[in-house]
Amino acid sequence: MSGKTTGLTALETRKQLLLVESELNRAQLINEVRDLKNEFHHLKRQLEAIGSIAASAAKLAGTFSSIGSVFSHHEKEDGKPSWISTLAKGARTGASLWVALKSYLR
Repeated sequence: MSGKTTGLTALETRKQLLLVESELNRAQLINEVRDLKNEFHHLKRQLEAIGSIAASAAKLAGTFSSIGSVFSHHEKEDGKPSWISTLAKGARTGASLWVALKSYLR
């Protein structure tokens, strides 16, 4: 050190340090809020993509359900439903679940 005094008292020095610390904290908060905002937008885009996929899957399941309804009334000789009937019933259930999930995400 040069041995020169700055003319600041201990209280004034402490005040200056607190002001600098406050500015640093403010800048850090702004950066964190910006990062949080970016993460929120990224999550929103992912949820929109999931909703789009769910809508497409629901339409596809509805199509399979419509196709399967043609076969749903046919049973084998032993009284058990055919595998196509079981598949169509599962597609209808899946479509209902996707529609419910889609409405929940909105």
